[in-house]
Amino acid sequence: MNPRELEWFAERFKQRRIKLGVTQADVGSALAHLKIPGVGSLSQSTICRFESLTLSHNNMMALKPVLTAWLEEAEKAYKTKQCNSAFLPNSDKKRKRTSIGAAEKRSLEAYFAMNPRPSSDKIASIAEKLDLSKNVVRVWFCNQRQKKKRMKFSVH
Repeated sequence: MNPRELEWFAERFKQRRIKLGVTQADVGSALAHLKIPGVGSLSQSTICRFESLTLSHNNMMALKPVLTAWLEEAEKAYKTKQCNSAFLPNSDKKRKRTSIGAAEKRSLEAYFAMNPRPSSDKIASIAEKLDLSKNVVRVWFCNQRQKKKRMKFSVH
């Protein structure tokens, strides 16, 4: 498997994990339930490093089949509504993290470049066009303004 395929898988894995509402730590601990010889639970840090492509190529290659197996089990549990299964911990207590795809992010960045402080109506319009909630778009703009402010102060 070449590095591009691993990058694609890592990004896809992260997106699907987030859509299932499962944390990196949940994935790591759920791996022990797969009963794969030689594979126990993994740390949240390892899952994070896999998703951010900061593990070695060999470690990425070794983890890919394990994470593929977990993802298949988690999606099966999700489809059969087994939300309390070992692969899908009960996540009722916390709102799912919103995952903004690359295309949506580029659109948001373009809107931000034109106007970093859009009105409430404009935010609603952007949210509708990008199929995101109004609150997600509002928070994204707020976070971008804070990021810009931090960057400005770090330069001085």
